[in-house]
Amino acid sequence: MSRKVIVVGAGIAGLTAAIYARRSGFDVTLIEQHSIVGGMCTSWKRKGYFFEGAMHWLTGSNPKVGVNQIWQETGALNEGLPILLKDPFYSVDYNGQILHLYRNIDKTVEHLQKISPADGKLLHRLSKDVKAAGKMQMPVFDIKGVKAKNPKRMNFGFLFKMLPAIPVINRLSKIDCYSYAKCFLHPGIQRLLRIVPDEYAASSLIFTLATLHFGDGGYPDGGSLAMADRMAKKYMDIGGKLMLKTQVQKVNVENGIATGVSLPDGTLDADAVIVAQETIAALDHLFDTPPQDTWIDELKANVKPVACTFISIGVKTELPDGLLPEWELEAPITFAGRTISALSFYSYRGYAPESCTALTTIAYGDTYDFWKQTKDEGNYDSEKQKLAQQYSRALCDKYPQCEGKIEVIDIATPLTYERYTGAYRGSWMSVMKPGDKMVQYPGSCEGISGLFFTGHRLMPPGGLPSAAASGRQAAQMLCRQFNVEFT
Repeated sequence: MSRKVIVVGAGIAGLTAAIYARRSGFDVTLIEQHSIVGGMCTSWKRKGYFFEGAMHWLTGSNPKVGVNQIWQETGALNEGLPILLKDPFYSVDYNGQILHLYRNIDKTVEHLQKISPADGKLLHRLSKDVKAAGKMQMPVFDIKGVKAKNPKRMNFGFLFKMLPAIPVINRLSKIDCYSYAKCFLHPGIQRLLRIVPDEYAASSLIFTLATLHFGDGGYPDGGSLAMADRMAKKYMDIGGKLMLKTQVQKVNVENGIATGVSLPDGTLDADAVIVAQETIAALDHLFDTPPQDTWIDELKANVKPVACTFISIGVKTELPDGLLPEWELEAPITFAGRTISALSFYSYRGYAPESCTALTTIAYGDTYDFWKQTKDEGNYDSEKQKLAQQYSRALCDKYPQCEGKIEVIDIATPLTYERYTGAYRGSWMSVMKPGDKMVQYPGSCEGISGLFFTGHRLMPPGGLPSAAASGRQAAQMLCRQFNVEFT
């Protein structure tokens, strides 16, 4: 008889772990508190408009990239699925001059050198760094001690290919993105290169540009919600059980063994439990006695949560499809003690009624405490309304055809994501600041058998590929413990 496994949380990590565990022969039950799968990887509809709430490009959309294997095996992507590769990827309107960031770094450098010959040397160095960084990819290998049907072991050839990237990453991991961009003389180029939040290590920017240059970072048809739905269908097709709108109240641990979970209407027993809810929140809320381990202490001490505010606007007019050029605001947007002086929107005409446009943008920065205070003081809705008015005014100033045609403005704060997923501070990634080292937390605990953790928090800075890789790793740890071949 197959061993029973419960996976708590049907985000990307949970779906991935559940699919691989089921393929490896386990009797798997996936439990999700919400009415749909996807977790942080989600989108939503408002008054006929569809707003993307997570993914704007996907690492591993290119079949030549290692993590694509996971996307294919889990059904997230499949052969023939349209992948949108918008080019230019990003643009900036600087004093009426449009500067482009093309997917091909050589094309970008050629374009920018014509605008600012004085930055030629730095631009040439940027090109070399991007090409070197592209040699380093997220590996998809088996964990030590697991039996695999199709083994994927770390080898010298893989490490050798990464060698050119190491000095680049070491150098650029010591400065932040803001300081790196400021090295360039032209203010427009400075703005163009700030596509990654200012406080991140500059290596994050270079990795992003390398992703684009090597033909990756596309947008799968249907976006976040469709991708999660494809994974759920794959899971159900291979015999997995899915329980939606079900709150796991507690993971049961008896005599050092995970024995199942407590639900509102009783107990569900299992031979193992994979916790795919955001790790910090799960540790704080899902156990009578929180698990203890060195890696747990390190994770809690080191995590710097990314908790953004998403602003979505539905407008009854047609705007250009894709990422609108960033522009300097006539009147800066202020909230939570922050000032936003430039703005850009993702534009989706296909996500809106005919002759209309769905727009989304992200206000970066951890504003959780601000929104929590407004909630506690009863000002939450009014503060969202103030912010909505500032964004709508900024949009209409730039695109006068939007005046009087805004049909919906939806604001999702970190509190929205916290309520929706239970994640710590509504956080969907972790900040990698200068000096931070790349780490990978084990996801299993000394002294507790049959308990595994998975999710983006275990592989900082996180994101969809980290969540998927972590889910695969959790399934392999499960297989290793029970001496089952990983499939």
